[in-house]
Amino acid sequence: MSAVVAMNEETRRMEQFNDIVANIKPLMTVGKGKNQRAITGSAVVPLSCCFVDSRYQGMRTHKHLNRLKNKWDERKLTPIILVPHPEEYRFAVVDGQGRCLVAPDKGMDRLNAIILMDAPEDLDERLKFEAEYFIGQDSEVENVKPLEKHLSRVIIGDNAAVSLDKLLNKYGIKFVATKGNREESVLGSYTDTYSIVKVHGEKCLDFIFSIIDNAGWNKETNGYATFVMRALREVWIAHPNDRKEIHRYLSKELRQIDPALFSAEAKAKYPKRDHRVSCVLYVEDLVCDGLGIEKKIYVENGKKVKISN
Repeated sequence: MSAVVAMNEETRRMEQFNDIVANIKPLMTVGKGKNQRAITGSAVVPLSCCFVDSRYQGMRTHKHLNRLKNKWDERKLTPIILVPHPEEYRFAVVDGQGRCLVAPDKGMDRLNAIILMDAPEDLDERLKFEAEYFIGQDSEVENVKPLEKHLSRVIIGDNAAVSLDKLLNKYGIKFVATKGNREESVLGSYTDTYSIVKVHGEKCLDFIFSIIDNAGWNKETNGYATFVMRALREVWIAHPNDRKEIHRYLSKELRQIDPALFSAEAKAKYPKRDHRVSCVLYVEDLVCDGLGIEKKIYVENGKKVKISN
């Protein structure tokens, strides 16, 4: 690159930077009257004016970059966060490196940005300011929990959510966000239940709910606990040809006990197993011994449940 070309590019970047700064729209201000000043502002910034400081972002691996590419949606694109470097006529990216990397592949040469206007002028202090922002960029972000997405999933027609919602209404079951023991007719885990219907289908979940309902466990504390749901799921998976008989048998057999006693008996029979695994094995024993069918469920590496062919 010739000195003339380099000078022209420097001049163009300087003009571009100054034009962006002059037209930043204030977002957040502090103080009043003459003492009022903007601490954040918004602007559309060309990617050519942005850079990533490798001194504090050099170890990023971007494991989810392909997911960002595949799920790219301009309507959901949050602004990148920038800090002005007036001595260089460019902006440091403190939040949004991935978006900056993917944007050119999507035909975009500029992005909406929030500009941090109160960065220190001292270079060392500004570097610390940027590094602190970088490591704390997600500290105030509250992820949306799976159960909080349920109604939205139903609205957009998510098949698993629609099936789950139908069965929740059918059996009068609720779900709650808090952890701990569940009252009657309350799911132990929304995430586990959603996974069951998503992976194994509505018939599997209906099989589980129906057995719990027939056994009267729907009126018991922890009737829909994870240790119950997973045990019934594994039996449904392991014995596809015997599901009707298993449904009838467990509906009567489990009616003789409650979830607490079921849990205790499973622990007593398999004291060295993980609690949820012991419940799976205990249900398998009940079914196979009671109906005279071959056992299919075994445990691998002490904890993981496997099903033989």
